[in-house]
Amino acid sequence: MNIHIYPKEELLAAWNRDKEHFQPDAVTPPRCLRCGQPLDRHFPVNALSRALDVYICEACGTAEGLGDWAGKTIPLRVWHAVANGRLQPVEKSDSDIVTLTPQCSFSHVFDGPKKVPPHSALPCPVSELVYSRADYDGRRWWMNWFLCQREPVTPELVPEIDAFSDALMKLPELQNLRSLTRACKLYAEPTTEPTEFNLYGETEHFYIWQRLITREKDYNLYCHFYEKAATPTNAAQ
Repeated sequence: MNIHIYPKEELLAAWNRDKEHFQPDAVTPPRCLRCGQPLDRHFPVNALSRALDVYICEACGTAEGLGDWAGKTIPLRVWHAVANGRLQPVEKSDSDIVTLTPQCSFSHVFDGPKKVPPHSALPCPVSELVYSRADYDGRRWWMNWFLCQREPVTPELVPEIDAFSDALMKLPELQNLRSLTRACKLYAEPTTEPTEFNLYGETEHFYIWQRLITREKDYNLYCHFYEKAATPTNAAQ
């Protein structure tokens, strides 16, 4: 299993198309992915983005540098290419690719009936099968698992949970707490708490909600797995 984070892969693919205009100069320069203004026709004048491996216009390069110095990061979702629908879907040669996005497509999971899991007095959606909790101690990640039902997990579902978790922990965005923090500001859904963010994804049998916390000496990553077959709206279909 491989994991993509939206719109990282889409922006990289867009830049791979745009850079073909430079041979070495562009007759008609492509537009800056960040602001939408034309890039300089002379390739070296443009700036390598600090957010990901694409070139942006000189003005945006300066703005990114000043923003980094001030501790302010512009989310990729507000880049011109993303906000104005300039991106094309990335072709997935591998059917086993999971995309994480800052938008939840399964809110019905949280609006439906609740249950009280064995390990907690706090209710959770009836379809929640299991969740993991991880923290970064400055050198490595430590992860614990919690079962949200009284029966063991169906053996056929375990490999899917393990494959997603393994692929997740291999992402460069989870190299350490600093890289996680930057990734949250670039890709994730913000919350009312400035150090907490969300990402959402789907595998064949699960809806997945990731709660990301960038505070030190705290649990930094919660990963909740909701079984699609046990979701009330799905069960009724």
